[in-house]
Amino acid sequence: MSADKSLSDLLNSYNQGYSLEQGFYKNPDIYDEEIKKIFLHHWMLAGHTSQIPNAGDFFLFEFDIESIIITRNKQGEVKAHLNVCRHRGSHVCLEKEGNTTAFTCPYHAWSYDLDGKLIAARIMEADFEKQENGLHPAQVGLVGGLIFISLSDNPPSLNAMHEDLADVYDQFGFDNMKLVKQTTYPVEANWKLAVENYQECYHCAPSHIDYAKIHALALAPKKFAPLKEAFLKETTCNVRTKSSSYYFDLAKDGDEGYQYDRNPLFKGMKSGSLGGKPVAPLLGKINEYGEAASEFSLGPVTFFLIYDDHMVGYRFLPTAHNTCVADVFWFVRADAVEGEDYNLEELTWLWHVTILDDEKIIIDNRKGVDSHFYSPGKLSGMEDMEQHFLDWYINAMT
Repeated sequence: MSADKSLSDLLNSYNQGYSLEQGFYKNPDIYDEEIKKIFLHHWMLAGHTSQIPNAGDFFLFEFDIESIIITRNKQGEVKAHLNVCRHRGSHVCLEKEGNTTAFTCPYHAWSYDLDGKLIAARIMEADFEKQENGLHPAQVGLVGGLIFISLSDNPPSLNAMHEDLADVYDQFGFDNMKLVKQTTYPVEANWKLAVENYQECYHCAPSHIDYAKIHALALAPKKFAPLKEAFLKETTCNVRTKSSSYYFDLAKDGDEGYQYDRNPLFKGMKSGSLGGKPVAPLLGKINEYGEAASEFSLGPVTFFLIYDDHMVGYRFLPTAHNTCVADVFWFVRADAVEGEDYNLEELTWLWHVTILDDEKIIIDNRKGVDSHFYSPGKLSGMEDMEQHFLDWYINAMT
């Protein structure tokens, strides 16, 4: 059975243009390798600076067996520390969020400052070196107010992306947004099935009735292409339309993968909402509500859809080899006031109903992949981004 094959056998038998073999989704040993080669190396969205506006504010970012403290130090810098006491390994921080002047381990009362430096360790010998026993740091990368972390000492570079997309950050006001809601949706499936599902819109028309009323991407390529061509010629909105595709297997050596594009919505649709109506003030320097939305992706599990009035973020994190979570984030302009400038239910409606659709789709997919009769199927032309992901995944695991 495919589920019993070793990682090397599965990698050697990978057939480009087809879905993955069963073992990639079911084998716990392969999952352990994924954690080491992907999740302990690449960049992942941890949260947003609006969650920690003041010195001492913190929240936990967690996946699989890892827990990371995200905090703001006294100098206003964002810091990330592994939530693992340097004494005997206990979690230091047990609260999911809050404010503190120091992190004190509840087990033996070792204390660490906001920079992760050990400041107190009770009844230790005279030769004990405090400076060598601070919390393990995690790398922090900011994209405007978005907080990304990597657990690698030498993570992929973000420099090329920052240089390439500086105009996008500026136009959408990435430095001037705030997080207004985050919801976690548990999914009883391997994390790759969730990422693969997000990567393709082959399923959008039959599976996402509400999304398909707004987004032209749900159309078959022959119908979408002329709409995209007309959109590029006619758009008057001052938002970049030039795509940047360095994502997954297209990334340059040493760089983290990223992708940006802008695509048309259907005529009359100006936002991802019921009826396509605007639901919040325009972001950044955007001068009008256009009938389009931008996509931005960074790393293997973080994706954004940017409407002219709000941004939605998707993050897929593993919790075990056969379960994961889909975290959805909603962002608006920093000065927007709830109840006056936006209604939270209207703002979150489309992507709440869409992720509920996806949760069922992914679980049904997993049930079929679990079958003794599953075998890899040929991908369609509308699954090209999934193909890029699969090629990247095979390379990363090799």
